[in-house]
Amino acid sequence: MKFVLRFPPRLPQALASLAVFVILLVALASVDQRVHDKCAELLSRGQNVESLANRASELVDTVATAVRYQSIENAPLVLFATVGGVLFLFMVRT
Repeated sequence: MKFVLRFPPRLPQALASLAVFVILLVALASVDQRVHDKCAELLSRGQNVESLANRASELVDTVATAVRYQSIENAPLVLFATVGGVLFLFMVRT
């Protein structure tokens, strides 16, 4: 008797999306010091849940600001990466 592990159909896609989000966050934290500081602040221990929610909200705001700034600063690279990502998705889907 073989044991077969079955995943829900959307689980691999959700895990891939989460992995891409984490990779982008790490890349952005390595480029932008503000994002790095907010990530370090979020991951520090000894705080209650309300404080964690506030720090997570501040991190999201900082990431949005950094993404906006980096995309304006590096517009050709952002365009190239976006087109490359779309082409990669078409390649993988077919």
